[in-house]
Amino acid sequence: MRFMTKHEIMGPQKGFTLIELIVALAIGLIISAAALQLFTGGLITAKMQEASAELQDSGVFGVDYIARDIRLANFGNVNNPVLDTATPNGGIIFTSGDPALGKANLQLKDVSAGLLTKSGGPTGTSSSSDQLTIMFQAPNKMMNCEGREVQASEYVIQRYFLRTDNGNLALACDANTPGSSVPSIAGLNDSNNGEVIMPRVDLVRFYIGAKAGNNFSYYTIEQFKTAVKAASSPNIPRVVSIRMMVLVRSKDPITNKNIDPSKESFNFPDGDVTLTDKSTKYLRRLYTTNIALRNGLGEKIYETSN
Repeated sequence: MRFMTKHEIMGPQKGFTLIELIVALAIGLIISAAALQLFTGGLITAKMQEASAELQDSGVFGVDYIARDIRLANFGNVNNPVLDTATPNGGIIFTSGDPALGKANLQLKDVSAGLLTKSGGPTGTSSSSDQLTIMFQAPNKMMNCEGREVQASEYVIQRYFLRTDNGNLALACDANTPGSSVPSIAGLNDSNNGEVIMPRVDLVRFYIGAKAGNNFSYYTIEQFKTAVKAASSPNIPRVVSIRMMVLVRSKDPITNKNIDPSKESFNFPDGDVTLTDKSTKYLRRLYTTNIALRNGLGEKIYETSN
């Protein structure tokens, strides 16, 4: 009796050679790498789109909200339609002083210079930020920038500035306490230090659009103050518009080879601005708007004696 061998029972064996296995593994790795790259690219694109939408929402809403209130500057000041650094109850508050002298925008004594329109604020760039302080009488019942109800004809004073918010700079608005029928700074610079209008702002600048005779120019705040001091009637520059420029950044860093904070710069009327943080890759966008001061466009009539 003959027994069958193991080879005869199982038949001839077939399989992959070592080279075929290596080739298959290589193909698998290439496909996996391509899939991973597509996934990573999708994540980066989604992050970019999210950051862009976030900047769009913050920038467009914030700029429009602030511009709406700035347009009200000098409302109710019918006897003083021309705005400069000495306009009584002027819509842009550059100065304060004794009411008896009548040569200041805010006619109150002992007002801190930190509450007036000025330069030298905190920044995340090579240039300091500005603060803009405005005043108007409420045209009707409304809310001030801190969400408090104001009745018609009450005086509203609001200042826009950068302050720290959760470790970042943010554009905030501080308002006086409602209920005053005369200009009052009560409630300005109180414990809440203003409501945040736009989060994560690296820089805000306010340029003064002024007209002297037939000449119109945009000045920095300090340039405008200097120009007014150097001028004489009837060629004293008067404020007719405000240009607001806000540099906003994303909430989270972005992985994008096209973003290089060490080389980024942004064009402003008085020169290019670079970033202080030259390593973290945030998406940034510069928003600009020009705001005509409808209540400061009146022509001043200069009287001469014979």
